[in-house]
Amino acid sequence: MDSDDDPVVSSYDVFLTDSEVSRYVFQYLDRPKKHPYIEGKGQKPTEMRLKPRSGLVEVDIPISIRQNYDINKGARYGEAMKKSRASRDGGAYGMAGGFSSGNAASSGSRVKSEGQGDIEILDNKKVVDSASIIKTQPLGGRIKPPEEGDPVYMLATFKDKNLHLSPVSAVVQLHPQLHHQDAMEEIPKGRGTKTKKDDDERPAESEARTIDVKIKAAEDGEQTMLATNLDLLKKMQDEKWKSYEWIDAETEEAWYTYENYMTHQQPEDLPQLESAIQGEEYLDAMSAPRIDPAHPEMTGWAMKQNRQKQKDGVSGSEDEAG
Repeated sequence: MDSDDDPVVSSYDVFLTDSEVSRYVFQYLDRPKKHPYIEGKGQKPTEMRLKPRSGLVEVDIPISIRQNYDINKGARYGEAMKKSRASRDGGAYGMAGGFSSGNAASSGSRVKSEGQGDIEILDNKKVVDSASIIKTQPLGGRIKPPEEGDPVYMLATFKDKNLHLSPVSAVVQLHPQLHHQDAMEEIPKGRGTKTKKDDDERPAESEARTIDVKIKAAEDGEQTMLATNLDLLKKMQDEKWKSYEWIDAETEEAWYTYENYMTHQQPEDLPQLESAIQGEEYLDAMSAPRIDPAHPEMTGWAMKQNRQKQKDGVSGSEDEAG
């Protein structure tokens, strides 16, 4: 084939960056690409929380209360979050709370306010205490521990004639978390009007507690899996959150981090990679098994050895003839 039919358009030197740095790719499955969570769109995340050992991640996204916002529900859900035991004690819901609402690990209140006790007039109709309105939507997901055979993703960055590849630690899919509904469910339902005498005579209600449910599985394998899942939930619930500040993508600090962790500053000082596999071995590893028509039972390595024997035999015959 004429090389002009497949010309080399450009060539780059490829560099691998530090693999010890953690890099996570967050996927927002219900968010269009043209509406990113950034300061320019008015939805820069206010906080990120992480449970490193169990891999849980939560990101708080601000909610616009000026449009498409139900004031009554916002205030009701906000009050529920403030009064809920899990939020008040620094807890969490869902997987992070072990699917219970008591004695969970610390994450702080989910209710974000612009000022305690501030009064806002919304739609010129309702006067609402801003501290009682729920103003953030948490998105949550889990960092899946890598397993053998999982694909390895890389982040590519071009700088001049150099291509820098950075390994991705994990791809995390974030989904909306309905903690406000969990808080509403936790509030005791009203029982009608009560008198002071009724309150005095009624015994104090016991505090709600987490109940450990033990279920005997039909098979040993199922029982082991169930025990593993319960142990994982307990670890999720017991581990404390670590909070991180969210840096907007267009800030100088973000660009500084990008330059330092996505590219090499002195690529000329890096060692050269040496291939540990030959070209033919590489083709065998990445391709379907090759089959010798003369010996269809032979594929891959066996076929290669047979061809080598044939080649050695031809070379020996030529030497004897000479």
